Amino acid sequence: MNPIASLRTALLAAALAAGISPASAAGLETSPRLPPAPPALQQALDAVRGRAVIVNFWASWCEPCRKEMPALVELDESEPGLALITVAVADRAADTRRFLADYLMDHTVVVADPDQAIARAWNARMIPTTYVLDAGHQARYRVIGEADWRDPAIQARVRALAGKESKGQAE
Repeated sequence: MNPIASLRTALLAAALAAGISPASAAGLETSPRLPPAPPALQQALDAVRGRAVIVNFWASWCEPCRKEMPALVELDESEPGLALITVAVADRAADTRRFLADYLMDHTVVVADPDQAIARAWNARMIPTTYVLDAGHQARYRVIGEADWRDPAIQARVRALAGKESKGQAE
């Protein structure tokens, strides 16, 4: 079995064992404390110091990842105090490049994680998994599975961390 198929199987098994379905995991939950970022991710975080950050673990073959990515990019582009960092988990470089081209993601930061070291360190056992960090890069929220990043309630929480509340909706 190839590494990508093995990862798919492992992620599906972990999600089912944990009782996670895309519907039950669609909202933001309080994030557990995270260990320090591995070096490649830390380098990307250092480049956006002082900004809230969405860290999204994804793969080009992951259909829920493909569905949610355009909304993540839109949210990133609409918020000056926000940065999107994506972590390509167990993805081949050519597939990652093709995905970025297909979705016109010219300015999206992508951290390659071919051996899943970053995903393991931050407990991203299912993809997509997304962490929302405050401007001090402390994890505040987590989503396991696909989220509707166009949802006004989710956007209000993210915008509050980015220093910009939307139309009186507070956290």
